[in-house]
Amino acid sequence: MHRYIFLALMGWALPTSAADVVRQPGQNGIDIVSVRGTFNEGDDALFRKLAATIDRALVVLDSGGGNLRAGLEIGRAIRLRGFATAVPPTTLCASACALAWLAGSPRLLDPTSKLGFHAAYRIVDGKASESGSANAVVGAYLNQLGMSEKAVIYVTSAPPEGIEWLTSDTADQVGISFEANNAQAPAIQQQSTPEPHDPMSAVATFYSSLASADGEAAASLVVPEKRGKGPFNEASIHAFFGSMSAPLKLTGTTLRGDNQVRVSYTYETDKGRRCQGRADVETVYLYGRTLISRIKALDGC
Repeated sequence: MHRYIFLALMGWALPTSAADVVRQPGQNGIDIVSVRGTFNEGDDALFRKLAATIDRALVVLDSGGGNLRAGLEIGRAIRLRGFATAVPPTTLCASACALAWLAGSPRLLDPTSKLGFHAAYRIVDGKASESGSANAVVGAYLNQLGMSEKAVIYVTSAPPEGIEWLTSDTADQVGISFEANNAQAPAIQQQSTPEPHDPMSAVATFYSSLASADGEAAASLVVPEKRGKGPFNEASIHAFFGSMSAPLKLTGTTLRGDNQVRVSYTYETDKGRRCQGRADVETVYLYGRTLISRIKALDGC
């Protein structure tokens, strides 16, 4: 079984379409289901619909995270169907994506990829619930997967600020077993076409997430080392931008050099403070996508 999974991964190519969840025929009767991009509400329903028609599959994950419920439900479908999961070379899989990856049997992870866990929170009736209750939901999910007590504690104790990136040593210590993508097939190469380097689009998408107070989506567009920290913390983003009396509105974007975008925007806080601001947003091309690395506000707001 494992040999066939490795062969399937060797023949895998991510789709270039905008779909979040895509099925492709694989080798030896193993279909490839790719889940790429920020997890959104409803992605789990699409995944379950596809999964119901597949006997054997390798689920290839490429996501900075996103909607927690979608990640958990995708994971439950993966476990129910007995699918394998994989994170390809030089690929990022964090937060909700990492939780879905845990459901695979077997689990494959490339040494050049990053897989990380983050303290969870949920949006309930437009408000961010306490991380403790959300982590209880995650803990119940991990118990359903049959994870060890050490693994459950490790995942649900991830820092509220930042992300806990899984290493081989840590995985051994807490009992999160996985196989290296190249363990039996060292010639495996990611055959997908990476997303184009596009600072303007990445920045516009990031500010669109801020405008809707979607902390999970916004944080998924940030470089790994700053994910979940300070102003890039999901709950902080939701709390600040979700309380506006006039939501953030992006009014202009200008490309300045290869990796910097100057943005202008307006908003009004719940205390009546109006902002007509600008910021220089630095981007970097990592893991086949354009990510936000630094924001410098120019007008004090």
